[in-house]
Formats: sequence, structure tokens, C-alpha cells
Amino acid sequence: MDKDDEKYYKYVSRLDHNDFKDQDHYKVIGLSKLRYKATMAQIKTAYRQKVLKYHPDKGKMHGPDKKKSEAIFGCIQKAYEQLGMCEEKRRSYDSVDSTIDDSIPESSNINKSNFIELLAPVFERNSRFSTVQPVPELGDMNADRDHVERFYDFWFNWSSWREFSYLDEEDKTKGEDRWERREIEKNNKVEREKRRKKEAKRISSLVELAYEKDPRIKAFKEADKRKKSEEKERRRREKEEREAKQRELEAEEERLREEERRKAEEVAKLEAQAKQQQKKSLQAARRKLREVAKASNYWSEDHNKQLVLMEHIERICLACETDEIVDVNQQLEGVGGYDDALVLLSKMLLIKATNLFPPGSVQRWQQVAKYIEDHSPANVKPKSEKDVIKQVKALKTMELTASSVATNEVITKENKENVNGKSTTEMDSSQVDADDWSSTQQKQLESALRSIPSSDSDRWEKIADAVEGKNKKQCIQRYKKLAQMVKESKKS
Repeated sequence: MDKDDEKYYKYVSRLDHNDFKDQDHYKVIGLSKLRYKATMAQIKTAYRQKVLKYHPDKGKMHGPDKKKSEAIFGCIQKAYEQLGMCEEKRRSYDSVDSTIDDSIPESSNINKSNFIELLAPVFERNSRFSTVQPVPELGDMNADRDHVERFYDFWFNWSSWREFSYLDEEDKTKGEDRWERREIEKNNKVEREKRRKKEAKRISSLVELAYEKDPRIKAFKEADKRKKSEEKERRRREKEEREAKQRELEAEEERLREEERRKAEEVAKLEAQAKQQQKKSLQAARRKLREVAKASNYWSEDHNKQLVLMEHIERICLACETDEIVDVNQQLEGVGGYDDALVLLSKMLLIKATNLFPPGSVQRWQQVAKYIEDHSPANVKPKSEKDVIKQVKALKTMELTASSVATNEVITKENKENVNGKSTTEMDSSQVDADDWSSTQQKQLESALRSIPSSDSDRWEKIADAVEGKNKKQCIQRYKKLAQMVKESKKS
């Protein structure tokens, strides 16, 4: 508490209790050093002490001194009513206390070295008005980012209890009627709002100034800028890498497409060449077939028979593939007459039809018979399904037995000639093959003829593969030789 001395007495003696708003209430009650920090208990204690000394009924003063004492006590009573009887009244006075320092340092005077020194006391002075306690401190230059950001977040969202009703020019209680009192209150509110906005602007200016000058904020922004730049650079590099990989993938895909296109062109070219070659081979085979038939005068002197074979040959040319026509050419080389040629051509047509309609085809034999009818000369009698089946069975039987029968007859004939003193080496070249056939090769040929069906388009290639030391042509010649021998033996 303040000293109650002559200096205090002179101060309170000059006061007018009727003009109490101009007096320093804390000084009057003896708490000028504590002021807003004083508790309600301290205020009451100080008031009691002043009452004991300056209350007119308790003092020993008389005459003029007593009147002076009454005036002083009136000032003390007003101070206590303002500070010790109502929290709202005390706050209204604390908001406008004459000792309050509302000053803010000039921006030009603030630098990195004195930032904390100049602004920390300013924030501390104003923190008393915050509705939220405790108030975060400004901290020092080593404060972490979380502390600094929390500090500025608090002050940018500042909430103050400071109000300015103590400075009202008129007291509404002095109004003569409620209309006058209402008008006085209205004018007072307008002035309070002006002062409140001014105070809010002052705090806002303080916080903005501190935020702008705070070297820690600048350091944080620089760090953010570097981090953002590094992140941007990282994204740029990642983008470049992705684009480079994408270009590589696209280049690889383009290379693969180009390679596939080139291969496709090569395949198409080879296919075209093969197709052209097949076409040429087919034309050559057809030409040879016609030439062979024409050279043999179609195996007859009868004009009608020649026409029949001629039409047969043309239909074979149109219906059969190259290999089939080549096979016909090879077999026609050993044909002796018209009937043999007609049988051979009919057989080839039958083989072609059975190959086109393999086992399992719907109405196979009906389709085979229809195919043979469509590709036979007009004067040839159509064959029924039973005729076709019978011919196919006979063809298979002949293929399976021809080689074994021929072999037996050849061996028997050779034995007879050996008995008559003739050696097989003395036989005419027309009666034996150009190449010698061993018994093992003969057995291999017979086995292949039995196991490989005539409907197989690669039959003779497979037969040649099954016979050691013999090619396709030699196997065909051997088969024709044996078949001819069987035919001659039947005639004899």
C-alpha cells in the first residue's frame, strides 16, 4: 500500500468528490503501485484503513478540518464504489486508466537485433485485456515454429474485455424521463463503439507490425520457400523422368510395331511369293497333265472316249490341288489304256471327295456322291451313296494287299527262273526296279502302305520316310510295279 503521508494528503485535498471521474481511484485508495493487479481483498483492506482515518465520525478533526475530512472521505468513498463494489465498474475504470500505455513502436525503429526487446513489453502490457488467459508470450529468437505460429494465431484472433463506458460524457441516470435517458444511452453507445473500433485497429496494427518485422517469420517463410522450391524441383524431375520413360516406352512400342509391320510385310511377301509359286506349280501340273493325256491321244482312238477323258482331265485340273495333280501325272505314266486311265481319274476324284468331306461330316457319303457327280462328265452315270462306299472300301483293300501279293508273286517268279538256271541279275530291266529293294525295305513299304491311309495328302512323303534308303519317287514306282504285276497275274 502507498504511504499515507503529507504528499498523499495534499493530493486528496485538491480533489472534488463531485467530479470523481478525474481522480486516480487507485491513488486515492492507496494502491497506486498495484493498480489493476490488486485483488478485491487488498482493495477492501485499503478502504478500511482509509475509513478509520478519514471518516468524519471517527476522526478527531473539528471546524474547517472536519469539512476537509468529509471532502476527502467522499473521494475515498467514490474510489471504493468504482473499484471494490462491482467488477464491471472496476473494469470500466481499468480500461481507461490514465497510466495505461497504448503506444506502439515505430516500424522504422524495429530491426532484427531489437525486435524482442521493443515488442515483447508491448504485448505484455496489452495481454491484461485478453478474455482468454494465460496469453502466449512473444518468446525469444530461438522459439520453435509451433510456438511462434500459436502466438500469432492467438493475437490475430484477439478477444478483449476492454470497454469505454467510464468515458461517457453524460450519465443516463440524470435524464429527466426515459426518453431522455434512452437518447443519452444511445449517444454513449455510439462513442463507445468508436473507441472500441479504434482499440481493435490499434491491436491489429500491433500484431501486423510484429508479424511483418519478426525475423523468425521471415526465416520460416524462407524455409517454406526453399521447401516449396525443392518440392517443385522434385516434381519437375519426376515429371521429366516419367516423360523420359514414357518416351522410351513409346519408342519401344513404335519399334515393336515397326518390327511387326516389317515382319508382316515379309510374311505377306513370302505368302504372295508362295501363292504365286503355288499358282505357277498348279499351272505347270495342269499343263503337264494335259500334255501327257494329249501325247497319249487320251489312250483311245475313239473320239467319244477321248472327249470323256478330256472332260475328266479338265475337271481334275479344276478340282484338285497341285500335289494331287502331280500324283495323277505320276500314276498316268504307267497307264496302258483307256479303261486304266478312266479308273485312275475316277479314283483320284473319289480320293479328292473323301478328303474334302472327312469322317464325321454331316451326310458325308451323300456329299461325296454329289461332289463326284458335279465333277464328272455329263455322260457318266451318277453314283449312289452305296456305290461310293463300296468303291472306297475296295480302294483301301487294294492298297493294303497290293504290295504283299505282288511281293509273293515276284518272289515265286524269281524262284522259277532260278530253277531254270536264270539269275535275277539277268532279268530284263523292264521287269525289275532301277534300284534294288531288300526284304527289309519291302516289309517297311508294306507296313507303311497299311498304316498310312490314302486320304492323307502327304501319304507318299510319309511312306518314303518310313522306308530306309528310298525316296518318294522310288516308293511310287515300286508300288506301281507291284500293282502292274498283280494286274498281269490276274489276266493270266
